[in-house]
Amino acid sequence: MSISQLAYVVVESTDIEKWRFFGSHIIGLAQSDGQDGTLYLKADGRRYRILVVAGSRDGLYASGWEASSQEQFVAFKARLAATDVEIIESSARDRQVRGVTGLFSFVDPSGNRHEVIWGPISDFAPFISPVGVERFVTGNMGMGHVVLPSMNFDASLVFWRDVCGFGLSDMLHAQLSPEHRARIFFMHCNPRQHSLALAEMPQPSGCVHIMLEVPGIDDVGRALDRIAAHDVPLASTLGRHVNDDMVSFYVWTPGGFALEFGCGGLVKDWDNDHSVFETTRGSHWGHQWSAPPSH
Repeated sequence: MSISQLAYVVVESTDIEKWRFFGSHIIGLAQSDGQDGTLYLKADGRRYRILVVAGSRDGLYASGWEASSQEQFVAFKARLAATDVEIIESSARDRQVRGVTGLFSFVDPSGNRHEVIWGPISDFAPFISPVGVERFVTGNMGMGHVVLPSMNFDASLVFWRDVCGFGLSDMLHAQLSPEHRARIFFMHCNPRQHSLALAEMPQPSGCVHIMLEVPGIDDVGRALDRIAAHDVPLASTLGRHVNDDMVSFYVWTPGGFALEFGCGGLVKDWDNDHSVFETTRGSHWGHQWSAPPSH
């Protein structure tokens, strides 16, 4: 496995100040400014886990995947090139903004942009939440997970499984409307139950949702209190998922996609304690969904 974790996401924004308030006062991330108005949202010892850049649209720009060594980085790049995936080389400026030693990009079969990095650069200053969040669950499992619209579903599944080396965790078939039954396949690259999910549903923002995890239910409850106090629209009520046992809610971000905030996610021993399964429901209870706010 060349990819070890979801290291970060890059968000494009027409109003970075909305992300500053949302990231720090609602989610509880620490924030700092970079050059050209970039915003770094910090969740642990690394400089950031969410990077917000100025742009002409609101949405996900790229998912950032980390190789654990230069050798793994080079090997993964060669594997992509051997399957005729276009490699987009980085500039010194790109690497400076990302704070990494090595970086290249590619686009997957469904049109989602991805960045691959090695050697994150950080002073490892401690994470101090502006609203008292104890910590986020990251480490060798990465920042959390990302769910991406994958309308070219079959080719995307083959790509992430056979080329990128991700394992299939479980499968969900969701009836989104009387006409559309969507496949959502969950995939792993480390002990987190999933770091990536492919969703057979269109999404103009380029993302269905991202997930951040905290250690306990009290931090989840306090986040719900902050959301209520600031009248931020929920995307989903509190609930518990059937696949990863996460107790979570979803909130609409300024990027037009949702952020899942939860606790208690499964940590798996894939070789000794798993068999792939399919479910027809996403949650044991809760997770009642609401439409995105109109603008």
